[in-house]
Amino acid sequence: MRFIYAAFLSLFAWLAAPALASAADVYRDVVYNHMPAVSDGNFTMDIYAPDEAEDLPIIIMVHGGAWTYGNKQNAIGEKQADFFTDEGFIYISINYRLAPDHPFPAAVEDLASAIAFVYRNAEDYGGDPDSIFLMGHSSGAHSVALVSIDPQYLRNEGLGLSVIKGTVPLDGASYNLVRTGERKGELPRFYRPAFGSQETVWREASPTLHVMDGRRIPPFRILYVDRPVSPDRAKELAETLREHGYDAEAILAKNRSHKSLNNRLGMDGDKYGPMIADFFRSQMN
Repeated sequence: MRFIYAAFLSLFAWLAAPALASAADVYRDVVYNHMPAVSDGNFTMDIYAPDEAEDLPIIIMVHGGAWTYGNKQNAIGEKQADFFTDEGFIYISINYRLAPDHPFPAAVEDLASAIAFVYRNAEDYGGDPDSIFLMGHSSGAHSVALVSIDPQYLRNEGLGLSVIKGTVPLDGASYNLVRTGERKGELPRFYRPAFGSQETVWREASPTLHVMDGRRIPPFRILYVDRPVSPDRAKELAETLREHGYDAEAILAKNRSHKSLNNRLGMDGDKYGPMIADFFRSQMN
């Protein structure tokens, strides 16, 4: 009987260990911006901070959803927050305005506002404002790439690109919308709610076309999966960044689909979560 009781206690301790390891303070629905006639729900973030956090690096995650759906909880991998807080990061997932009611550049402007809020309030949550990193999936990959390359968005918030220390887009396919639309003279239906039918807008929205010398563009690790369009766009963006002297790599995420790259990030056996954490740590001062 004593053996059975001891075995039960061991099993209970084993089952409880992951929950204890991933314990974090969670600040839900923190409002980072206000805009007349727009619900504050569009401008909220969830902040996951390790217990007794102090001067920790920060990851801001931008969810995907074709610029038209998804939110800061249902469109991120279920283990991401736990994984990155266990790795010693503050993990922040944001909402932003969605198309078609709020087409480009709304999502990118909102990301810039969120970055500014985090930069100015990081210490209230145990974060280091000088160690902010960006990560985004699918349409969110487009937003983190553009805000890291085109300085106008952060400039409008009184900041420069130097506040971003590293950027990881996860399987985006919209880094060069001009190239995407040039063959048929229009974008595929998927993109139109956000980017419409004007090539001037596509050009303005294309991260690859904004890369130029003399900007403090942060290091990039651009993950992509084996699917149409995404590999070519990821490689083109990485090559363009390198041609202008920036640190960038396009990395094939093997054995992952567009969805599973995001959904499995940080789960047991996943190698891409640790890869991203190591990359971010390597960029810290």
